[in-house]
Amino acid sequence: MDQSNRNIQQDQKSVYAEQGDVYVTYAGERRIPHALTPPPFLTEIFLGRQDDLQLIHDKLFAPSSNLLLVNGEGGIGKTTIASKYYHTYQHEYIHVAWVLSEKSIANALLLLAVPLNLQFDERMNTDERIGLLLAAWMNLEKPCLLVIDNANELSDLEANYQRLRRCSNFHLLLTTRITHFERAEACAINGLPQDDALTLFEKYYRALDDDEKALFFPIREAVGGNTLVLELLAKNLAGQNRLKQRYSLADLLAELQSQGLLQLSHSQAVGTDYQSKGAMRRETPEAIISAMYDLSGLPPQESALLSVFAALPAESIAFATLKTLLPDLPEPDTYLLSLAQKGWIEYNEATLSFKCNPVVQEVARQKNPGLREDCATLVYMFIEKLTYEGTHITGSSYNEALLYARYAEAVIKTFAKQPDHTLGVLSERTGNYHRITGNLEYSLFFFEQYNQLEKELFDAYPHNVGYKDGLAISCQYLGDTHTALGNLKLALTYFEQYNQLEKELFDAYPHNVGFKNSLAISCQYLGDTHTALGNLKLALTYFEQCNQFEKELFDAYPHNVEFKNSLAISCQYLGDTHTALGNLKLALTYFEQYHQLEKELFDAYPHNVRFKNGLVLSYQWLGWFYEDKFQDLNQAQAYYRQSRNLLLELVSSSPDHAQFKQNLDWVTSRLPDEADE
Repeated sequence: MDQSNRNIQQDQKSVYAEQGDVYVTYAGERRIPHALTPPPFLTEIFLGRQDDLQLIHDKLFAPSSNLLLVNGEGGIGKTTIASKYYHTYQHEYIHVAWVLSEKSIANALLLLAVPLNLQFDERMNTDERIGLLLAAWMNLEKPCLLVIDNANELSDLEANYQRLRRCSNFHLLLTTRITHFERAEACAINGLPQDDALTLFEKYYRALDDDEKALFFPIREAVGGNTLVLELLAKNLAGQNRLKQRYSLADLLAELQSQGLLQLSHSQAVGTDYQSKGAMRRETPEAIISAMYDLSGLPPQESALLSVFAALPAESIAFATLKTLLPDLPEPDTYLLSLAQKGWIEYNEATLSFKCNPVVQEVARQKNPGLREDCATLVYMFIEKLTYEGTHITGSSYNEALLYARYAEAVIKTFAKQPDHTLGVLSERTGNYHRITGNLEYSLFFFEQYNQLEKELFDAYPHNVGYKDGLAISCQYLGDTHTALGNLKLALTYFEQYNQLEKELFDAYPHNVGFKNSLAISCQYLGDTHTALGNLKLALTYFEQCNQFEKELFDAYPHNVEFKNSLAISCQYLGDTHTALGNLKLALTYFEQYHQLEKELFDAYPHNVRFKNGLVLSYQWLGWFYEDKFQDLNQAQAYYRQSRNLLLELVSSSPDHAQFKQNLDWVTSRLPDEADE
């Protein structure tokens, strides 16, 4: 069919070439071109898809199938393989056509009226015109090939599916993100294997040395192996580094991981065949990638659900977990499966899990103005799930908290440039999760996030008391973490900021009990830090201030057990500091006050483990003081026995509590003659 002036007579049909164009005539009258439309671009580079190409051919030529969905995510290579199929196998078809479904499948099909010499009455509607067009198609010799590119709208496919099935003399190949539809055959296109992806990248950029190859693979992972995105990034690098290196692979990887795909600092227009409509398209990678996905057609519930996926890690998430994370969404399975069918997320039927690829995530983050509002429930949920008390997670099990903390980290990263107080609280909860589980470096990172968010809020709204208090608390957590890491001078800086902010709040609101209590706590932290730095007299000053504030609070609210307990602890700090300064009689006075307050708390609340442990510690302090400072072993051992008796009860009721066991071992060692009792 490619030789000029060649005629072939076959029944009522003849095929001939004229000036390089191939035509088919029917009954010696109707002259119809072999190619009903201009051909698609022929890709310059075709890698790793030969098996897919053969599979498409086998499926289309199977006896029971003439319609095939070539599906996959945007930019993965569906159009490329469809174009390769068109050019490779067009000689096996009487007629071939390629149309782009921009507005609808029906509008795309009507473009074929011109080469078929069809004319419509102006009064005809779309359905009537399509009916005439399909009738004309049925008169064409089989087999013919029609490729409908970019048929992504599920509702559009539903409206045209029966029409397409009537075209039995056509092989219909639809490139689409729709994963399945009715009984239509499908051929899923996935990302290129790792080595083929590297080869593609090097075709457009340059050969990478071993060190650069080590950087390429996390870049591939960061974009979910998306073929088009890798091509665009490679072309952008080639343009940026033509004469000198201005933008390295290391720079690209760092920005992908910190800022996202659509926020690159170095970006220029590159050429691509993607949706080019004939002429090569030249735009920035960001513009091309953004155009791949249009969120406007999604129903509100599905758009909101996609927002949730955009804020979570790009990994498989079990349906059971998603149900927990989406308490306000009725029948989440319906919306999840709908999004999966439309190609926005992936569904793994074997594991009952869903996943959103990084490119879709990035586009959703950039193009959905309601993203933060859509994720509000998610933020509150993670705050609740990561609730803690002291050194224990109370909002969920530790295994669940491990998962929720990782999800929370992704949410914090997503909204880091949109500070609000709830995001600050989530950063604090995540930091405390890592503190409790022993990962202090991670803990510090999220407390720094918390501090930065609260600082931005306070700077923007300096008269907002809540933001100022939040900033103060964030300084307290930073000081506490730096103390645990051994950075005492840095810890002192944060505790001084904490104290200053709480002092300003208390001075402005002297009758606010919460601010007064926070000021007392800040004094305690300063005293503790100065003690560790060896500044005992300065430490004593802060412990005395703390004690005075706690005494005033307890005097004003004698039935508040927390104020009473805080007063007891402040006495313990004063006793310890006076001991170090050599003021033993004064130290004993404070240790006795500490003991008396803890005893009163325990007597009033005998089942409260915290108060019971407080009384245990007060006995130990007194025992140690009498043994070490007064060498009064009888009195010391009397206190040790009291402590041991209570610790035996605590260990019995809380056998997994390591601190109780350690204290019991220590106090038992102070009673050598009674160790076996």
